[in-house]
Amino acid sequence: MNKKFLTAIYQNTKMAIQSINDMYPKFRSSKLKQLMKDYEEGYTSYANQCLSIAKQKNIELKDSNLFSKIMLWTSINCSTLFKKSASHIAELFLLGTVRGTLSLYKDLKTYKNADQDIIDIAKKLLEFEEQSYEKIKEYLRA
Repeated sequence: MNKKFLTAIYQNTKMAIQSINDMYPKFRSSKLKQLMKDYEEGYTSYANQCLSIAKQKNIELKDSNLFSKIMLWTSINCSTLFKKSASHIAELFLLGTVRGTLSLYKDLKTYKNADQDIIDIAKKLLEFEEQSYEKIKEYLRA
């Protein structure tokens, strides 16, 4: 249970990092670019916390599979082929954030008996994602 839950949290952060990195060259707005860089640092911090917990518990974390990564990259590149506005980039990021948030909510219910440190990091990541969502919504008006 702990391994599955921690792996799910870790993969959530890694997919967010990848999506930011895949979108980063497409940003035209320097404010949005900086905001996304800040989010990348936040997700990286959570990924590192997952790795630290995994090390303490002797759990081997696996990253998302190659197929998922390729699908994400393809989706981002197709979606931004002709539309690179801050509003469109924000929309894509919001969709990913919603997916990540939903996963965290479901996993918190599924793994409610997991170790407290794993539950705590999931709740902190959930809060981070919800705050990110609120801030990035402003770019939908851009």
